[in-house]
Amino acid sequence: MPDPNSSRTNSSNQMQLTILSAEAVKPQLGVKVNLAVSCNISELPNYHCNLVFTRKHQDLGPIGFLKFESKRPLASGLISLKESDFDEIFELVKNSPPRNASIFLYTKNYIENEIINNSMSGLESNIEINDLGWRYPII
Repeated sequence: MPDPNSSRTNSSNQMQLTILSAEAVKPQLGVKVNLAVSCNISELPNYHCNLVFTRKHQDLGPIGFLKFESKRPLASGLISLKESDFDEIFELVKNSPPRNASIFLYTKNYIENEIINNSMSGLESNIEINDLGWRYPII
């Protein structure tokens, strides 16, 4: 979880995603279950996002990547979490909250205008995900 005193939590370095749905995905026998989450991106209202969470502890570098397609308002991401963090978020999404939950992606290179301009020019954009947090309603 992000440190609130960290510079990564600066709002210009965060993307808020509103969770629309989540699915457990088992790609084949003998492989651990992944979590696929479908979201809307708050800062980019016309964009849809699909994230896949996997179990893999990431010691160095980013925990994941988000790729914005060049021809459509769609982003796809892969995020690797250590086992305990994966289990925590997986347990949360098993229950339907009273309103939509949010995921916050923390990155150093997220620039809204650049993503929109690249998309309009037919170029894809990629950003690194350094950390994440979530807000999950319980009442």
